[in-house]
Amino acid sequence: MNRRPDKRAWPDRPAILLVAAAIGVAACAGRALAVTNLKRGAEAPAIALKDQNGAEVTTATLKGHVAVLIFGELYHDKTREAWLAIDSAVRDVRLVGQPVMPVLIMAQDAGALDVRAWTEGRPPGTFARDPERRAFGAFQVAVMPSVVVIGTDGKVVYAVAGLVPRFADVVTDALLFACGKLSAESFDRTLNPVPSTQPGEAAVRAERVAQLARQLARRGLPDMAADKYREAIELNPRQMAARLGFGTLLVNRKRLAEAEVQFRAVLAEQPDSKQASIGLAFVQAQRGGSELDQAEKTVRGVLVQNPFDPRGHYLLGLIYQQRGRAEDAAASFKKSSELLLERAEQE
Repeated sequence: MNRRPDKRAWPDRPAILLVAAAIGVAACAGRALAVTNLKRGAEAPAIALKDQNGAEVTTATLKGHVAVLIFGELYHDKTREAWLAIDSAVRDVRLVGQPVMPVLIMAQDAGALDVRAWTEGRPPGTFARDPERRAFGAFQVAVMPSVVVIGTDGKVVYAVAGLVPRFADVVTDALLFACGKLSAESFDRTLNPVPSTQPGEAAVRAERVAQLARQLARRGLPDMAADKYREAIELNPRQMAARLGFGTLLVNRKRLAEAEVQFRAVLAEQPDSKQASIGLAFVQAQRGGSELDQAEKTVRGVLVQNPFDPRGHYLLGLIYQQRGRAEDAAASFKKSSELLLERAEQE
């Protein structure tokens, strides 16, 4: 986990406010105390940190806001996944205009270049540093990432260590509850769902809704399709076809951070999913910059296993185009078109 400290200045970024602290399990001595020991309604521990611009991030500055504290490190994949899920939750139409403050606190200095690379193409965030790990200790963090939602009154609404099942859905409902948009009873049902008398009922309905979403997308109705994809995922978070379709729709609408959440959710369940790998590579290719190399590596790996994948050749063409290799780009686009025509003729 240790990285060479980077002493360069932090970039000047607008503040969304993200509060969080990060600590690895190996850093904890004795009995492992996790952030999940925090109970709903308890007074949240006090913090006194500074963000990348030197501004204070304290209990007082958070007062009157619903704070989302993300404990993790920027280089840690699961921390990034949690951040993306929370960013997607904050964008929920039911939370628009609500005083939600997502906050990321790190023990280690990610470095100016790392921060710029990560935030490019995503909403900027405020990164708070806790090099002495005082906030970590106050919140008893032992798992990375850990998340705490604190209400406007400074009391704990929800706390969790690690990426639990239905993480994004639970955090969204925690924010809705903290903002008075969801009752305590409804939030309790989210945390402790009652098993259906017919276990397969929700899954069957989710599949039907996902099929409807695909039809709406094909008919050029992306808004309606997006609503149905969300409904299918809510009915069954493991409806991978819905997540793939929703991710593709989000990529087409340039909502890259949200698309990444969907593709990574599929890969978490199905690491060998070629569609999810290609989808994630599309996200990385559109961001460009330091992510272009990873996108090319992924798509080439997919094409080695399936050289007749039209999306793979099209994506390779986009990558060549960004690299200024016009002839190679044209050849890849042509190959993609030929494969699509062959597929259409076979169908």
